Amino acid sequence: MKWLDFTITKLTISIIIGILIGYYFEISWATSCLIFGGFFIMLTIFFWIARKQFLQTIGFGLIALFTTVSLGIVIENFHEEKNHETHYSTITAIENVQIRIREVLKSNTYYNRYVAEILKINNKETSGKILLHIQKDNIFKPLRVDAILYTEILPKEVKPSLNPSNFDYKAYLNDRYIYSQLYLKTDEFIVSKTFPKTVFGYADAIRTKIHHNLLKTGFKADELAVLEALLLGQRQQISKELQSNYANAGAIHILAISGLHIGILVLLLQFLLNPLSRFRYGKLLKLLLMVCILWSFAFLSGLSASVVRAVTMFSILVVATHFHRQTNTLQVLTVSMFFLLLCKPHFLFDVGFQLSYAAVFAIVWLQPLWKKLWNPKSFAPKSFWSLLTVSLSAQLGVLPLSLYYFHQFPGLFFIANLTIIPVLGIILVFGIIVIMLAYFEWLPEFLSTIYIFIIQQMNAFVSWIASHEQFVFDNIFISLYQMIGCYLIVISFAQYFHLPKGKHLKIAFFSILICQGLWFFDRFQQQQTEDSFTVFHQNKTSILAEQRGTSLQLFHSLDSISLQKNYVVNNQISNQSIDTFSFDPLQNVYRLNDSYLLRIDSLGVYKIPALTPAYILLSNSPKINLNRMIDSLQPKFIIADGSNYTSYVKRWKVAAAEQKIPFHSTREKGFFSVILEK
Repeated sequence: MKWLDFTITKLTISIIIGILIGYYFEISWATSCLIFGGFFIMLTIFFWIARKQFLQTIGFGLIALFTTVSLGIVIENFHEEKNHETHYSTITAIENVQIRIREVLKSNTYYNRYVAEILKINNKETSGKILLHIQKDNIFKPLRVDAILYTEILPKEVKPSLNPSNFDYKAYLNDRYIYSQLYLKTDEFIVSKTFPKTVFGYADAIRTKIHHNLLKTGFKADELAVLEALLLGQRQQISKELQSNYANAGAIHILAISGLHIGILVLLLQFLLNPLSRFRYGKLLKLLLMVCILWSFAFLSGLSASVVRAVTMFSILVVATHFHRQTNTLQVLTVSMFFLLLCKPHFLFDVGFQLSYAAVFAIVWLQPLWKKLWNPKSFAPKSFWSLLTVSLSAQLGVLPLSLYYFHQFPGLFFIANLTIIPVLGIILVFGIIVIMLAYFEWLPEFLSTIYIFIIQQMNAFVSWIASHEQFVFDNIFISLYQMIGCYLIVISFAQYFHLPKGKHLKIAFFSILICQGLWFFDRFQQQQTEDSFTVFHQNKTSILAEQRGTSLQLFHSLDSISLQKNYVVNNQISNQSIDTFSFDPLQNVYRLNDSYLLRIDSLGVYKIPALTPAYILLSNSPKINLNRMIDSLQPKFIIADGSNYTSYVKRWKVAAAEQKIPFHSTREKGFFSVILEK
């Protein structure tokens, strides 16, 4: 595999190893700098010796490797904001906080949500990002990027997930260097009337102006949401139903600005700026304009991981082409990854970043193999085969990651891609014209109507594909090890078909054995997992589960539609290696080893002859006197799930504390679990 022989590939792999070490192991900033400094001095000495002898030794290569790995550790520590002396986490006594809005997020039913940065605490310069929730108000308008506000309310640490197997939102925020969140009502802060604007604020102002002007021309919610996702990188307005349709159709990547979109933009810029090449220094001016426009577009679209990756890659490609350098696409991809990880090491843990690179690497590496299989000469079959093989290659590249993160595979992905991608270029170019005219308020109604019709037809087609639910395979669980095994199979067989040698075929079949071994290892681990009984946290209802090995029995009171859509239930099934599962109605008594759990529901019945439960589960807000119940049953533990009124839970918590009985509220502490004997 020639790609592994490139120096930049070895450097990138070493940087990744260093970032992973710095991420998973606590190494102080001073220690990491000391290690890097020592290796760098050794590298300089070895380089001087190798230069004198005109020979690169194995020792030089190893020291270069360790130096780059240690550089990755230093980069990870440098970007870890908690290591900075000015980070807000180092301040204990807080009287007043100055906050600036950095990014507008998708709002929910009750709150407008933002990524914000803390500028000052107690009038002292500080740094660090928080997740900001501002309660919705009919009078108060949502804040925009760069708005500055003052409050005396303290940010609190982000709580971990309240249920097992749920998406770990706290870890996700930590990867974005966000460790705290702040909930504010409209009367708990003051917004500054004047504030300095940053480049992010100007970009947001442009997007907001385009948004309002497009609304005036007749754009409805779904069509406007798709346009803003395609061309402005803003996906906040996409409805859950529309997003689900694109995901189930295997076309969700179309709604995220990526290499496909930037590639079309580069071709458009090449065409528009080509006349400059006729003038003196025109080619240089063309290069500068293209790079500036690409990065201006990246800032306008919010600098998401996929946009930055694509713009970086195409910037390197444009520069290399200008200087007539022979470019290898894999090298360009690796160079872009190297520099992005130097600047933003936590991009490595961004799912979009991983999927984006996996797809492009797969297309570049696997598509030539499809051409060997069939390489038609006529335009129509050649175009069809090219689109199909690009789609298949990208899907092979992202499939293990998709199954690992999302546990779903859209079976009709090739139909959506074969239909939409050929016309996507027209949609994007047309869209660029629409948003430019909309910004200057020059967009004629007939042009707006035509574009709305095109987006409506694309949405309708995607919805039609997504409606064939029998071709959407979900609740597929693969572990991290199995995902790695799948990539070993894809890579080893691809290498064999590139260079069909005996040793490559042996490696390919050996990778299958490795994947099978990893599968058996996971199954063994699952069998060794302790059996458990769990009370989940779920608002307004109760969900309980008994898991024994790979069998899961769920107890609930949901109707069939609610059960199918329930996040807790689906996660518990898809994020575990579950072979069999069953659904049963809620019971009032459960046997837990040598003791019992009594569920007291809204009826408030708890006096059952000959039953002395060790655990009491309060659900659906029973109107009982907790002190009397404790005196009557003498339980060892009391649990209150998410189906209870908050005021009831607070009262019960006080009563339990007075009686010195351990009390567990799933709303505060998350799920409650008891280990069961085999």
